[in-house]
Order: sequence, then structure tokens, then C-alpha cells
Amino acid sequence: MASLSYQAPLLVIVGLLAANARAAEPSSVEQRAREDLDRQLQALVQTPPPEVVISYEGLPGAGTTRGYKLVEADFSLNGQPLAVPGPDKLNAPGVHRLAVVKVEEGSFTLVSRVTYANDAWNLFSEESGFLWKLTASVTFQVQKGLRVRVKVMPGINPTAPDPRLKLKLSHDVAAEMTAQLADVAIPDAPDAGTPSKVAQTPTTPVTSPVQPVSGTQPASGKAPVVLAAERPEEGPAAPARLLLKVLAGKKPLAATVYLRGKGAPKQVLVDAKARKPTPVLLPPGEYTVDVLSRGYLAQTRKVKLTRETEPTVSFTLAKAPAKKTQQARVKNERVELPKEPRFEEKQSAPRKGTTVGLALLVDMLVRDESLRLRIEGHTDNREGPAASRQALSEARAKAVAALLVDSGLDASRIETGGMGDTRPKAPNLIPKGRELNRRVEFVLLRGK
Repeated sequence: MASLSYQAPLLVIVGLLAANARAAEPSSVEQRAREDLDRQLQALVQTPPPEVVISYEGLPGAGTTRGYKLVEADFSLNGQPLAVPGPDKLNAPGVHRLAVVKVEEGSFTLVSRVTYANDAWNLFSEESGFLWKLTASVTFQVQKGLRVRVKVMPGINPTAPDPRLKLKLSHDVAAEMTAQLADVAIPDAPDAGTPSKVAQTPTTPVTSPVQPVSGTQPASGKAPVVLAAERPEEGPAAPARLLLKVLAGKKPLAATVYLRGKGAPKQVLVDAKARKPTPVLLPPGEYTVDVLSRGYLAQTRKVKLTRETEPTVSFTLAKAPAKKTQQARVKNERVELPKEPRFEEKQSAPRKGTTVGLALLVDMLVRDESLRLRIEGHTDNREGPAASRQALSEARAKAVAALLVDSGLDASRIETGGMGDTRPKAPNLIPKGRELNRRVEFVLLRGK
């Protein structure tokens, strides 16, 4: 009996603890309700990847009687050069779009370098012929659901005591939400068996300035934001990445690269000291890449960019001929090459080693986008019957056109035709004359 009197209270205490433990655990119905609430809350907030929009505000009065003219412009985001419009376009007053890129969350630094010149000659002005090389940088934070707008702003300091300080360069940074948020009424914890509900009420967006971040963050740990009232702009999707390499032999070469595809042509400057390929961010799509360098023959290439690949486009430029006898000549809209393609009898493809002069044609058409080309094929009078000679002359023109297209030229800029043996260049009576008649000729066409 004594043992029973001590065991009974112990059983009661254990039973009470077990009951309390069961009460602390949520029921399966309540757990499902909470999970459903979480899913609905997640669906309310759209969080697209961060986006950075970079623009340039032309210097007020640039290109006018003040004489300030933009001659160089270079911008890089986290060390990656941006393909931007040329100085002539940026020199105009107003705001010019430089780049729109999708990025990952984190910290980004934009470095802007511009050079202005004063080309308004005045004997009594200490600014005549002066160059202002301005550099400025700004660091900012980005996070999902934000579009950060960075404006590069050159300005004039009229009270500067030193002409070297007459021009200045600064940045303005603001951000906005790329997805609208709704006020969310979160109900109290639902009773068991009661489905949860979320009420949505549209709100009026609010604006507030965003200050640039320079090594520090706000106390909250998040960058301030702007909820823009206007509809967000339709920017490109996440960019594709292209790597550019320009060589002279095995050494890097300074060059200007023009990329034509989506939107306005973009220009990239490749440094001769660049040991690694120069990265360029572009919207996915098809592009024509033109490469020009002083003292070298221009080249062109076509490339298709996707987000899944990161192609390296490598150019090895050949030196432009210095002697006039090695250069292409234009006479009566016909191009005469120092070394023209040659053909064996009854063959449509040029002989090996006779097509090196085509590089001069490529250079000519890359440097002048208004030019087109007509290739005319010819035969001698012993290459089969008349119908065969006509077909052979057309095939020769098409074979040379294919080589130019393989070199990167757009096929729409080249047309072909065959002349058979109707226009001999030399007498067909001797072998040498017949060889000269087996040829193609190049006619320049201007305009569309």
C-alpha cells in the first residue's frame, strides 16, 4: 500500500506533461494552413533579377559656341568595359542610354572616364586647345526586384580659379522596384480546420531618393529604394557574354570593334596591353563584329550570342600594304587587285594561293558600309559550248562571292553575274591570253 501511495502522484505528473507537449505541437490541419499562407505571401512578391540602367547626360552647351567637345568616353562596370555609343552622339545635349544589364545581387562600381577639348580658338583664352581628362567612380548595392539607375553627369564650374578645374564629372544614383508590391493583411493564426485567407489592397507607389554607397551600407543592411509611379521600362533580358581578342601575329593589338545587331551599333576599344580577351555584355542575338586598327586590314565576322555559351571571337589582323603597287585601285567603279583570283580551264573554284587579294576587298567594304559589290565571271572561248561557258562564268562569280561571305561580309551586299566569253581581256589565240580571260571582275555599287 505504501508503494502505491508514491506511484500514483508520479503517474499523474507524467500524464500532465504529455498532455502539455501534445498541446504545444501544431495539428496537421494548422500546419497545412500555415504552409498555404506562406505560399500565398510568396506569390505576392515578384522578384526579378537586379537590373542596372546607365545613362549619360550630355554637357550643357557642348558642341556650341562654348567650344567644349567630347572626344573620348570609356565606361566599365566592375572592371568590364561597356559597349556604348560614340563620342559624337554623347556630345549632344540631353540624356543618352549607355547600357541596360541584368546582374547578380551584390556591390557594383561604375568607373567613368571622359575627355573634353576646347576647340574654340581664341588667342586670349587660356582654355584654347586645352584637354580635360575626367575620371569618376561610384559604388552601389543591388538586390532582387530593383532597377538601379546611374546617370553620368559632366558639368561646368564657372567660378573655378584654375582652368583645369573648369569641368567636373559626377554620378547620380537612384533605384526603383521592378515589381509592384501590395499591402498584405496577415490574419491571426487560423483556427484548426479554418482555411487561411490573404487580403490584397493596391497601394500608391512612393518615391524617395537613393544615396550612392561608398564602402558602407545603411544601418538596415539594405539599400534604400524608390517605388516608381511610372511603368518600368522594357529592358533586355539577362545579357549574353562575348569575349574579344585582337592579335597581330601572337601579340595583342589595339583596335576599335564595332558590334552591329540589336539596337544602335556599339563600340568597344581593345587595349594593346590586354593579355586576356576583352569581355562584352550584349542582349542575346546575332551580331556583325567589325574590327579596325590603324595600319592593318579591317576584318569582319558574324556571331550568334546566347546566355548558354560564351564564345571567344579572335581576329588576327594583317598589315595593310604600304606600297601603292600592293594596294587595291578603283578605276571607273571597278576594283583592280594587285593579285586577282586565277582559274584553271573549266574549273569554277579559284586556284590555291590566288585569293589573298580578297582581303583588300573585305577591308574596303568594312570601312565603308555604303558600298556593295557586283562580281562578274568570265571564261575563254574554248571552255565548252556557249551555254556551258555562260554557266561556268556564273559559277566562278558565285565561288568568289562565297569566299567573301566566309570572310564575314554580309551576303546581301554582294551580287553576282556571268559574262561567258563575251568580254575578253586578251586574245584567245594564245594560252596566256586565255588564262587572263578566265577571271572575275569587281564592280563597286553604292547605296541600296
